[in-house]
Amino acid sequence: MSWGIVQKNIFEKIKQSNNLPQLPQVMLKLIKACNSEKTSIDELTGIISTDPSLTSRLLQIIGSPYINLPKAVNSIKTAVVYLGLDTIRNIAISTSAMRFFNFSKAVPGFDTGRFWYHSYKCGVIARKVAEENDFSNPDEFFLAGLLHDIGRLVLLQNFPDDYKAILKTSSNEDQTMAAEMEMFDTDTPQVSAWLFSQWNLNPLISDAVLFINESIEQIEGALSHVKVVFISNFLARQEVLEKIPDIACLTDIPQARLEQISIEAEEEVADMAKSLGINLDEIQDTIYEDSLTSEIKDLSLFYGTLQNLLQARDIDSVLDVAQNGFKIIFNISRVFYFLLDEKRNILTGFCTSNDKSHKIIKTIALPLSNTSSLLVKCVKQQKVQNSFNEKAPRKLAISDTQIIRLLEAEGLYCVPIYSSKKASGVMALGVDKTKIKSLDNSKGLVRLFSKQTGVCIQSIRFHNEYADNIHEKKMEAYSTLTDKVIHEINNPIAIIKNYIETLSLKLPDKHPAQDELSVIGEEMNRVAGLLDKLRSFSRPKIDGFEPVDINKLCQSILEILKKSILLPKHIEAVITIDPEMPKVKTDQDGLKQVFINLVKNAAEAMDKGGKISVSTRFLSGSAKIMIDEKKRIPGSIEIIVADNGPGISEKIKETLFEPYTTTKIGAANSGLGLSIVHSIIKELNGKIICETKPGKGSRFIITLPVSSSKRK
Repeated sequence: MSWGIVQKNIFEKIKQSNNLPQLPQVMLKLIKACNSEKTSIDELTGIISTDPSLTSRLLQIIGSPYINLPKAVNSIKTAVVYLGLDTIRNIAISTSAMRFFNFSKAVPGFDTGRFWYHSYKCGVIARKVAEENDFSNPDEFFLAGLLHDIGRLVLLQNFPDDYKAILKTSSNEDQTMAAEMEMFDTDTPQVSAWLFSQWNLNPLISDAVLFINESIEQIEGALSHVKVVFISNFLARQEVLEKIPDIACLTDIPQARLEQISIEAEEEVADMAKSLGINLDEIQDTIYEDSLTSEIKDLSLFYGTLQNLLQARDIDSVLDVAQNGFKIIFNISRVFYFLLDEKRNILTGFCTSNDKSHKIIKTIALPLSNTSSLLVKCVKQQKVQNSFNEKAPRKLAISDTQIIRLLEAEGLYCVPIYSSKKASGVMALGVDKTKIKSLDNSKGLVRLFSKQTGVCIQSIRFHNEYADNIHEKKMEAYSTLTDKVIHEINNPIAIIKNYIETLSLKLPDKHPAQDELSVIGEEMNRVAGLLDKLRSFSRPKIDGFEPVDINKLCQSILEILKKSILLPKHIEAVITIDPEMPKVKTDQDGLKQVFINLVKNAAEAMDKGGKISVSTRFLSGSAKIMIDEKKRIPGSIEIIVADNGPGISEKIKETLFEPYTTTKIGAANSGLGLSIVHSIIKELNGKIICETKPGKGSRFIITLPVSSSKRK
């Protein structure tokens, strides 16, 4: 019988057996679909639903208590909506891959863990090399690298007794390949390529797998697909860096970059194995199966949480999502956060509003000068710290002890929050010694988790600071321009006024031109008055900072405005004051002008009457206690002026505090009122924002520090 007939009989045997891996088109289609912005939820659902076993497994994972979805999920479409494309892709592909790597139970001596490690690394490298070459479908190369040795699992599963003999007599890859050929008249690459063709994959990828073990000289003249998979398999081997010059002829990628790709892939796969507690040197099949199941769960949960992090629009939302993620993935029920305030050089406390210690934690601050604090050390060194450090035991700082008590835990586990090597703060977890061991075993995943939290916090901060900075720069530019305009106009005004007075003195008192000169003088005075208003916007007059009773100030001004402005227009005015409001060190006259302008603005917008509400409150969470130094940071107060008038359109709101922006019609309205308000609040070291909805009214929210001084 010829070799071809023998080989054909082997493949016929494999085809007729029930031990053939399922088609991976779902895998490939999922990758392509999830990477396309045009893919709809219905299209993705349709792809997954073509594989009943995958659908069943996916729903089983999603329905587990670990995922903790808000309601029961009984359809793939609902799962996609809740978890998002990335999470679904991760679960589906990992589940599909588990079928292949769980294909070798018939031969317990086979090292499935090492097989998986090499296959996964080869896939990662193949994708990176394809991306380096700007190939259109790098995920296809990843699939080829991941499954290039799938033929070995097919042989092993279909001929377990024969393969046991091969494993006993073979100590390296070359011997294994030779033994396969002698035993089956075919080898792993041929079976893998045949299987790829059965799956109707790209023939070029099938060829790449077929020729994966040929000599470098033969590969040199092959097509690019063959070269990429060959290079990937070469780089995925152990201790290969010194041999990289051997494959330099196969690619234009510099040797230094090939080394970097190999190291990156090694680190990526090793980090993932560490984070999942997979020991690749000691792993056995049953352990591997549990680890892979754990991988699917942990990574799907991580990416589900990551998606929620990326959707968070403010820091409080980020921290709530992160806390929920720690609860689901690491079984940590309570997390306190201490975020870096670079301006004040402190760490300020935060936690979810549902935590019973929420109010206390928001009042805590730690100075970065306190080097005895584990939290400060964690931020400065950007390394995990814990209170059970047996190698270097030391007395805990007062702050560490108090935080442990508030967490109601045995000890403290501190994880740095950082991104791009820049610290954002620290997560403080309440733990015992058993939980510390579990977290240490999942350090890679913990690090990924904290880094993604840091990226989201930095992104939100950057967005907010950038928007504030752009607005401040714009207002500063207006001020500079206004100063120049005032200076340039004042000179000719003074000259014109002098000439008018001189001309008036030269003419008889009853000369007809005296009336015209008087009108010109009045108009020049009006121009001078407009310049004074401009000066108030450009450089508001702030005389000095002194303790001011905010409640009393607001009440007295509102009483005056009620009689003069509000009652004649049938506008009701109410005030709600905070009895705990401290005196605020600020400029009283400047604040009066702000308050009057805001109330008058609201009144002028309500021609048919309405209601104006004023409220004051002390922001208790803004006051901080530096527990190690027994010092107190005073905090801030808030004043709100709200109305139920027509509101402000989005277009006007964008430039509301800029000069010459007005919602009113008439020559008397210069559009400087709110720009002057903004300038005064800025000089008082505060902030003002506007919340408005057309037809439902507006709210102007002023925040001022309790203790402040004049800007320099």
